[in-house]
Amino acid sequence: MKIGRSLFSLIILAIVLLLSAFGLSGRWEAERAHRQFGLVVETAEVQSLARQSGLVPASLLGELKTLGIEGVAVNELSGFDLLGGQSGFLYGPLVRFPGVSRLFPVPSAGDQAIVAISGKKAWGKEAVSYLKAKFPGVLSASSSGMIYLLLPRSVYELEKAGVVADFEGLNLASSAGMPVLFRPAPCPGVGAEQVVGSLEALLAKRPEIKGILPQGLFIMGSPGIGKVGEWIRNRALFLAQAEFNRQLGADRLNRASYPALVPIHSVTTDEVLVKRLSREAIVERMVRASVERSVPLLLLRSYEIDTGGRKEAFIEDMSRIKNDLEERGFRAGWPAPFMDWPRSVLGAIAFGMACTLLFARLILRFRGKLSGNMDAAEAAFVVLGGILLAFLMLKVSVVARLAGAAGSALVATEATLWTLGQFRKPLKGLLGGLLLTVTGGLALAAFFSTPQTMLRLQPFSGVKATLLLPPILVLAHDMKRRIYPESLREVILRPMVWIEFLLVCMVLVAAGILALRSDNTAFVGGWERTLRDLLERTLVARPRTKELFVGYPALILWFAMARKNWGRHAWILPRAAASIGFASAVNSFCHFHTHLPFILFRVFNGWWSGILLGFAVLAFLRYAAFPLARRWRSALWT
Repeated sequence: MKIGRSLFSLIILAIVLLLSAFGLSGRWEAERAHRQFGLVVETAEVQSLARQSGLVPASLLGELKTLGIEGVAVNELSGFDLLGGQSGFLYGPLVRFPGVSRLFPVPSAGDQAIVAISGKKAWGKEAVSYLKAKFPGVLSASSSGMIYLLLPRSVYELEKAGVVADFEGLNLASSAGMPVLFRPAPCPGVGAEQVVGSLEALLAKRPEIKGILPQGLFIMGSPGIGKVGEWIRNRALFLAQAEFNRQLGADRLNRASYPALVPIHSVTTDEVLVKRLSREAIVERMVRASVERSVPLLLLRSYEIDTGGRKEAFIEDMSRIKNDLEERGFRAGWPAPFMDWPRSVLGAIAFGMACTLLFARLILRFRGKLSGNMDAAEAAFVVLGGILLAFLMLKVSVVARLAGAAGSALVATEATLWTLGQFRKPLKGLLGGLLLTVTGGLALAAFFSTPQTMLRLQPFSGVKATLLLPPILVLAHDMKRRIYPESLREVILRPMVWIEFLLVCMVLVAAGILALRSDNTAFVGGWERTLRDLLERTLVARPRTKELFVGYPALILWFAMARKNWGRHAWILPRAAASIGFASAVNSFCHFHTHLPFILFRVFNGWWSGILLGFAVLAFLRYAAFPLARRWRSALWT
């Protein structure tokens, strides 16, 4: 029985789609079970807002809890914090505590740090245990109802270092019955064993601590960061994995703590000042973190943008974030880490067969033999080759990385060439290109969706290749198949036409710029960020810029040019640009940290909005630009 290549391709793609649906079961279940968000506030922030509002901190925290705050973050106090009197400690150099030096058996330098704790503090013994575990050489003495601890560090060394937990903040959280993220900071000379020992002493009487959120420029306990991560896992805690974290050692701690990770997002005061963020922009950024990147913990601050009425502004912003997320189907609650699961065998087979099918179709396209019937060798290559590739991807990580990069580029290239080939039936081409993109994207997600990729511990290696390879492959195909009037050999041998050279350079440079900008907001202008915010507010799932403004409008433009057989020497520009749109859509599926329904919604929004913009561009060219050009040309020639 003979079967046409087009029908065979449809059958294989249907099988790929079915296998992908089963292969995505782990991710579907994880996303369904983790649609909660937890709003977090620092106890220092609560105390500050309470003082400025004339309230008791416990009363304000209780009010915030009823309004939606799920947990609190409690800092480890630095020497600078202690000098300011936080948590009721007395602190300073030994020289400023007259008569205290005689309590210790050995002479000490005058700049050596002293921590003094009133014996009436209920948490006094906890603080002593914490400090003795963190600083093994600490000396303690008691006098006149005070406990004095002589630390083996100078005040200068401890100015920005983590010294002792904020026990007043811990008591505040405990009185409200709220879970705590404890924020230890690095300290000179304190290794991983001392860090773990101090945290262990703290947790002995503080079961409200559920997670660890490091603060400071680098991770505490270096170089033994792995011991800290192992302790977090063994203690059934989780590490709050800060987004866009630049702390030295953060990646190592994330990997050592896996799978006990829960992403968290915050906006620092420095970011607000540098980027001139408004309260509106901060709220939208918080919502976007949960909706677009599946971040369940949001650390809120007041930022002092409005120096008067900080409490009211904080509550208003918090309520807007909570209401917006609930309207989008998220629910308030304290999140939990992902349960680990392996890569899907069915997902591997789906992606493997998609790769071999699309590779075979690309070769046939270059040879001009895409039509006709399948033979046994071709069918065996697609099916058995796909299964073999799946086996290798599951066993050899290098093969998986290479296949991911090549496979995503093949999906974008095939979707582009299929759609471009349907210029006589544009609706069929547009729908077919969308379905092919979604099928290939789901196959990609079915294999690569694991907790490691969803938590961005294993970055996907094919993002840049997906943007760079499709335009190159489309250009090569057009030269080979003489869609461009001349072959590559003829172009090379004849004298150069500079306009053609410039067109090719424009395509390649544009692809390079888009690849460089991918996932990098440093290369995104202020006007574009404003436009992105507008699209997010309007369409919820913002279309990606490459699809909306480049790929699909270029596709519509080429449809019009091809149907009228106009400007054939310039076809390479819109055809290659169209591939960038499909590559961007495929790249959306490579964002494994984003919920799949949101990805599908975004791809669909990019598809229809880009098509509409393409028709708007055509209308502008036909009814405005071209008539104006003809008028000016006639005026100049006469």
